[in-house]
Parts: sequence; C-alpha cells; structure tokens
Amino acid sequence: MRFNADLIPGDTLSFEEIAQRYALKYPGQKELTARALLSPSTSSRSLVIRAVFANEETNSPLEDLLFIANDNERKNYLRRLEHYLKQQQPFLYFRRTAEAKQENRWKVMGESHVYAMLDPASAAAQQLISSRGYRLSLMRKEGEDHYWQLFDALAHPCFSVSRRIQFLVVLTSPLLSIPAGVMAGTQVGRQVKAQVWQRVSQAAFSHAVQTRYGACVITGTKLMEHSLFPWVEACHIDLQENEEGLLLDNSADNGLFLRSDLQRLFNSRLLRIDAASGTVHIRYASPENGQLSDYYQEIDGRICALWQQVPAATREKLRLLR
Repeated sequence: MRFNADLIPGDTLSFEEIAQRYALKYPGQKELTARALLSPSTSSRSLVIRAVFANEETNSPLEDLLFIANDNERKNYLRRLEHYLKQQQPFLYFRRTAEAKQENRWKVMGESHVYAMLDPASAAAQQLISSRGYRLSLMRKEGEDHYWQLFDALAHPCFSVSRRIQFLVVLTSPLLSIPAGVMAGTQVGRQVKAQVWQRVSQAAFSHAVQTRYGACVITGTKLMEHSLFPWVEACHIDLQENEEGLLLDNSADNGLFLRSDLQRLFNSRLLRIDAASGTVHIRYASPENGQLSDYYQEIDGRICALWQQVPAATREKLRLLR
C-alpha cells in the first residue's frame, strides 16, 4: 500500500510526518524546517516560502492573521510575503495550539495565500481585529518601535509580553473564510516599509563598517562586543534619503566607526573631519559649547588614529559633507 503523501486540510500531524509527506510529494526540493515562522528562513536574497508554521502562543488564537515582529535580513519576511501577495503564489500553512505543542502536532490549514498586509495602527487592521472580538492596543513607544498587546473578548492578553509588531498578514486557506472588510491586495504603508528595510540594511551596514575598521576611526578605541552599551558604533556620513525614506547610500564607504560620544558630536555637526588631512575639528555652535574644549582638547586638531584605513571614497564623502 502506497504511503499517503497528501497534506489534507484539517488533519493534525507531527512535524516529522509533515516533513516526510512533503519530501515524498515534492522530491528534490529543500526540506522543511519549523525553527521559524517561514520555511525556509536562511537567506536574505531568497523569496521562497514553502510553509508557514504559526504557534498560537507566539502568534495569536486568530488563525487567519500573522503578527510579524522583529523582521530582519535573515528572515526577510516583508519582501517575501509581499512577493507572495503580488504573485498570489500558494504555500503550505500549519497552526499549533498550546495544547498541541505538548504532542508536537500541527493542524494542516492547506495551501494558503497572502490576502492582504496591514499596518497594525491602520483602521483596516483595527476593524478586522475588532470584528473578531479582539482588541489590539498600543502599549508603549521606544523611538520608532511600537509595542502592542492583543486582548481577547474577556480583556485577557494574548501575548506573554507586549510585542514590537511591524505589520499584520491576512491569510486565506481552505479552512478559512474570505475576511470581510479588508481589501484584497492591500500592502503595508511606506512608513512601515521604510522602518523594516532600514533596520535590515542598518544591520548589514554596521557589520560592514565594523569589519573595515574594528575600532574608532578617531581614537582607535576598540568595540566592546559583549557590552550592552558598546563604546563604538557605525554611523552614516551622507544622510540623503530616496522616495521610500531609505538612505541613498548604505555602503561601508558612506560610514565611519566612531566612539559613541564622538558619533553624537559628528551627527550633530559639532565634530568635523578634514577630508584632505584627517584632522579632527571640534565646532562650537554656541558659547555654552565652549565646555567641550577642555574635555576634547586632546582630540581637537589631531589626525584620526585610523586615517590610513579610510578609503578615498569615504574621504570624498567627508569632503562633500556640509
């Protein structure tokens, strides 16, 4: 008797059974993984989604919604999900409740599609969640990061702690009805995209600049990698943005590795590096800034400790800086 390789909506299977059936049904394709929400999740350049594995405890009891937080270059959730929204390509979808987790069993939702992608603060997202008898509330803000909590009809929180939700994904599957009140094909707004992509590109930029210099360009101070508050950070020279709100130049040539206090002076234009000689100059925007002279007098007028490592392209960026 031939082994049944079908993944039938409504079935509950262990991950091992799912992976075995998938391998039989799609021979030659990369195996499934359940270590993250999307499978596979191993390349910033890949747009492939073979399956979505959503745990109720980290996602929510709402089966047709994915709450996406902490997107990064490796996960690449925004670009991948947006690609599947535009192309309307199917992928496998699996859900697991807290009780089913003890038995390592997943509910097969079947071949699914991305129906819409929503900003958590948008009226469409709030109305959709409210129509399910739930409430999504903004709990606090930390800079550009917004932390949300989902409450059920009895005002019980669904997340163990408030989460930095970046966007919501509305799914359709053979077990789910078409959501009412949401326009098919809706994409997240420009601001959400800019924040997600800027965070992703910032991580790559910081790594590239750190690799190039390894220490503060001005003082030679090395990075304390295991500190919660690193002494040295990557910063951009040219801060011009494109129409999507992203930096025009996110390359290592547009960056410097600076001690944290010097980075803030540089970003405030109170510190300037001469592009021809590498000499550091402290600027005083007002008489009150004169107190900087005593603290930074050893730096003012000195040549950057790592000036020889600064390439010509970066020196040109400094020359054009106003």
